[in-house]
Amino acid sequence: MSSIFVDPHLQNQNYLEQVIDAMPAGLVMVDAALRACSMNRMMADLLGVPDDLLLEQELALDDLIACPELARHAAEALASGTPQDNVLVTLDGRADGVRYVDFNIRRTRKDGSYMLLLIGQDITFRRKARLRLQESEEFFRLTFSQAAVGIVLLGADGRVLRTNSKMSQILGYTEIELLQRFFQQLTCAEDMAEEQALMTRLKLGQISDYQLEKRLLRRDGARVWVSVNVSSMRDVNGSQRFICVINDIQRQKQAEEALLRMANHDALTGLPNRVLMQDRLGQAIMHAHRAGRQVAVMFIDLDRFKHVNDSLGHDAGDGLIVEIARRLSNSLRESDTVARQGGDEFVVVLPDLAGQEDAARVARKLLDNLFQPTTLCGQEVFPSGSIGIAMYPRDGEDSATLLKCADSAMYGSKGQGGNHYSFYTAEMGAQAVEHLRMEGALQRALQRQEFLLHYQPVVDIGSGVVTGVEALLRWQPQDRAMVSPADFIPLAEETGLIVPIGEWVLLTAMEQQVAWRQSGLPPVRISVNLSARQFLGQDVAQCVAGLLARTGCDPGYLTLEITESVLMENPIAAAETMGRLAAMGVQLAIDDFGTGYSSLASLKRFPIHSLKIDRSFVMDLTQDADDAAIVNAVIALAHSMKLNVIAEGVETGEQLAYLSKQGCDQMQGYHFSRPVEPGRIEAMLRAGRG
Repeated sequence: MSSIFVDPHLQNQNYLEQVIDAMPAGLVMVDAALRACSMNRMMADLLGVPDDLLLEQELALDDLIACPELARHAAEALASGTPQDNVLVTLDGRADGVRYVDFNIRRTRKDGSYMLLLIGQDITFRRKARLRLQESEEFFRLTFSQAAVGIVLLGADGRVLRTNSKMSQILGYTEIELLQRFFQQLTCAEDMAEEQALMTRLKLGQISDYQLEKRLLRRDGARVWVSVNVSSMRDVNGSQRFICVINDIQRQKQAEEALLRMANHDALTGLPNRVLMQDRLGQAIMHAHRAGRQVAVMFIDLDRFKHVNDSLGHDAGDGLIVEIARRLSNSLRESDTVARQGGDEFVVVLPDLAGQEDAARVARKLLDNLFQPTTLCGQEVFPSGSIGIAMYPRDGEDSATLLKCADSAMYGSKGQGGNHYSFYTAEMGAQAVEHLRMEGALQRALQRQEFLLHYQPVVDIGSGVVTGVEALLRWQPQDRAMVSPADFIPLAEETGLIVPIGEWVLLTAMEQQVAWRQSGLPPVRISVNLSARQFLGQDVAQCVAGLLARTGCDPGYLTLEITESVLMENPIAAAETMGRLAAMGVQLAIDDFGTGYSSLASLKRFPIHSLKIDRSFVMDLTQDADDAAIVNAVIALAHSMKLNVIAEGVETGEQLAYLSKQGCDQMQGYHFSRPVEPGRIEAMLRAGRG
């Protein structure tokens, strides 16, 4: 019987080697000469060396691991026996990138000699994670402090826990001062209820965030409009916090207020315009209907105002309009409304009247106050007006009917020589007869081809080059003088004749564009105004498509102009129509901007290319700070929406210089050219090409 003897010492050594090889840390053994004697598999993997390297040759520690710092700590541990911990070694040049190893060094004895055990822990992942965290924290710190918006961290009670420099800039407080305040102290009292309600919902988890526009109180007591976004979060202790991002929108609000005033008030007098007046009239009618009361609508037209303009000039005429507006306003109750209808026409709304005699008493007072002397250009003038009065509910039950009746009654006062008031009666038909006569003349004009187009150049302000023209309708009857567009276009609109006339204008303008192109001229953009009836009362997109196909006109050089008030009558239908026109390649412009009631923000829904500033704002922009501010705001906001801006009615070099300085793109007006016949436009274009 044979037996196998197993050396216990050898068995223990093999077991120890297996344990060392299986260690989750790297181990290298170094002798007293700092030469590597052995290493486990983990260390071989960390260093990227073959397992049997140390069997083939003896390597110095600094050859195996090129780190002077490690060698120094190893020598110190060998000499003193003091453990050396947390020696960081960077292993470079590996295929998988840089690795970081944390070494602990211990001295021991073997066979009577000192040895060193270098135990290395791979901390690459942990170190990189810490570096990324540090980088993230630094990025957050810089972003927080340098952000272009205000950022505030609030406690659950509203105390400011952290803020940035932009917030200090917005409110005028230092960061230390802000940290001593609650956000409630910085909020306008009028806005507090809405914000507290939203904050309560946020605290209860009913919403995850909210956004609102509000007013904050600056250190100097002034109010500043801001847009606030508030979100809920939890800190490391689980306490609820609120992060607020605050954007200063003061300038935007000021611009919106200027545009709102421009949309609802007459630029010259500051009185409500037609849109605001109609809104107030509608409210007065509803109140009167509920209370069983009456409403008077007065249409006031100044007598012989054209004579003032012709003899003393437009500046004197504007001065008179302003003075009349002041006198009318001072003669009325606070609940009454006086509005400028346009030109020398005013409308007064008297709500909550007992009867016609109340309206008559106010009319007599207005005429007396109007007929007081005033001095214009050194001349004493006695203004007077003709007043027509319509009563709700006797003469009509809606705004349009009452205004129409008051207008007709005003012509009755004119017929009596002016400086008179008249109530509307069913027998007032003189105006209707005149309308019928004019309507028949317009019908014949279309048949007899009495209409023609003049063209006003549109000029690039930067280069002075004619870049386009606006087609303007003129009526030259066969048997009398040319009729002003102001005298026949409103009637054409009212009767619906503007639709066939407008189609003729489109056709003629397109044919003219093609004729200029065929004569060798460079492409010229033609702008054509679309009337309210054309745009809202027929399929204008189908009409334009048919005319483009018929004439061969290039749609890329055709611009259709629509007034802003027309768009707002039915925005959904308008957006659909404009989308179809834009899809054809036709460009679209908003005409007479500022005389309606839209805002630039509301125009964003439409595919608009250009915006035309109404001449009433250009007229006095070099003398009137309000007009200048409005023009500046319109140009800036239009450019922010990538819209081309055209100024109408530019008559002086000073106006042109101001518009150029403000970055207005194009202009048209008498300073460059009046509307002229096609031949003179062709001469301009040829001269420009030459």
